[in-house]
Amino acid sequence: MAGFLRQYYETAKHIIIKPIDFYKGMPITGGFKDPLIFAIITAVILGIGATLVTLGDGVLAIIIVPIIVTISLFLGAFLLQLCSKIVGGTGTYEAVMRVMAYAYIVNILGWIHPVVSILGALYGMVLTVLGIRETHKLTTARAIIAILIVIAIVFILALVMAVIGIGITGYIPPTR
Repeated sequence: MAGFLRQYYETAKHIIIKPIDFYKGMPITGGFKDPLIFAIITAVILGIGATLVTLGDGVLAIIIVPIIVTISLFLGAFLLQLCSKIVGGTGTYEAVMRVMAYAYIVNILGWIHPVVSILGALYGMVLTVLGIRETHKLTTARAIIAILIVIAIVFILALVMAVIGIGITGYIPPTR
């Protein structure tokens, strides 16, 4: 167990401190198991942190966060793979999923404070750009464009869902 935790720590440190070296050396094949386990461990730590901060009210986060992370990694990788191909990328879905799973490390301290969470999300985008650039053999600008397209798609989908929700329920929050 100590060796496993040491490996997790060393991988996390390598991703955060030397992301370009990490992504250049990251295997782009070999299955989803190792990167998914890495992301799930990060999600469990995030869930435990949320539970501690909420004095136990977030205990379900320990279970729910890893499930949500797993689903969002696979869906997010699908979208990012599609957008990376649109801008000329040559990488695979598996490589994108690996990039996203390892970049999830930035969320490990997100429970501490909203500012930490925002800074983590920004650095996560940087890590994802670097990973997509390396695995898809793109320029930095093209990798950024791919990620911005994903963000735009998600924003539009959220907006459409909100409009549909308002249309179905007829509820519009009161303004002051």
